[in-house]
Amino acid sequence: MGDRCYMQITCRRIDQDRFKELGFHAEYDAPENTPRVELIDEEANYAHYDELPRDLPYQGFHGAGGNYGAHNLACDGKEYADVETGHDGGYIVHWNEATHRPKPESLRRIRKYLAILESARQQLTTNQG
Repeated sequence: MGDRCYMQITCRRIDQDRFKELGFHAEYDAPENTPRVELIDEEANYAHYDELPRDLPYQGFHGAGGNYGAHNLACDGKEYADVETGHDGGYIVHWNEATHRPKPESLRRIRKYLAILESARQQLTTNQG
């Protein structure tokens, strides 16, 4: 038995089988002529963390599990990044109580995620394979 969560991925239609092998499926029927698809897995074991491909573009999110919080995630086919999100959205910023400032690593992680997300979105919009 694992720790399961709801997960959604947006990927290129030509790449969807890679995610279906993990247990994702289409929630809604998308027209066949659309270049992107949204796939879900209602019971993603540990958010498929070690199983997600790192060689193709996609973006997505997963809800909280028993041992981890919700995250947004993105991959541009070269780099992968995820960032923890709050219950009502937004990113979790870790705080240094001694300095009363955000922890630099937390901000770097968010910035890296945003850069990879932008690259992934560009590929999902313009690159059909």
